[in-house]
Amino acid sequence: MRGLLALLLMASAHAADVERGRALVADRAQSLCLLCHSLTTAGDPNQGNLAPPLDGIATRLNAKGLRDRIADMRRFNPDTVMPPFRSTEGLRDVAPAWQGRAALTEAHWDDVVAYLGTLAKP
Repeated sequence: MRGLLALLLMASAHAADVERGRALVADRAQSLCLLCHSLTTAGDPNQGNLAPPLDGIATRLNAKGLRDRIADMRRFNPDTVMPPFRSTEGLRDVAPAWQGRAALTEAHWDDVVAYLGTLAKP
């Protein structure tokens, strides 16, 4: 019973948060999402145009699909330019400060997926 309680407390301490996810997606220094993606098909001069727009992503992918692609898009497209945010394998030219570290923590990953899960077609 004590192990189950610890597990539940740990899960609630890291509950995904849509607003934190929105802030992470918008943070061009931490998640880098908007360097390549825009939030809408109309685009934004301060957002990227190298990758598909994120609007409507929740109608195309469920939470697992989002998690898998953010974790390592190379599994779906070996030629992708999207960095593997949860993998450290097979990378080159990694700054010493980031060697062996995933770009997103588990909590950040959960928050980003929670936010992207709200992006349905208007």
